[in-house]
Amino acid sequence: MSKDINTVIIDEHQLHETGVWLSLNDLCERCGLKQTLVVELVELGLIAPETVAADRWQFQVSVVPTLHQAVRLKRELDLDWQGVAVAMDLLEELQALRQQVYSLERQLGVR
Repeated sequence: MSKDINTVIIDEHQLHETGVWLSLNDLCERCGLKQTLVVELVELGLIAPETVAADRWQFQVSVVPTLHQAVRLKRELDLDWQGVAVAMDLLEELQALRQQVYSLERQLGVR
């Protein structure tokens, strides 16, 4: 396992907080990731901070599950971070397509 990744347990209720913002340091602590890795994931477009200056980045707490999924994909599929970013984009597109199919099936009375 990479030295940039630690295992951290997060309570279920923490993943559903809304309107909660985390600093770069807080996000790193909550996810068990190094700042350099989080900066790399921002550069790859995997997550997006609210502000531009790295020393003042704020992240919505909703990026926590995204980071956990990214770490899981890297670990389980042995991908590099660029591969993880592509896989995450494809998974997001797949989910959107599934939602469209479900919506169309409901309109047609299939479900």
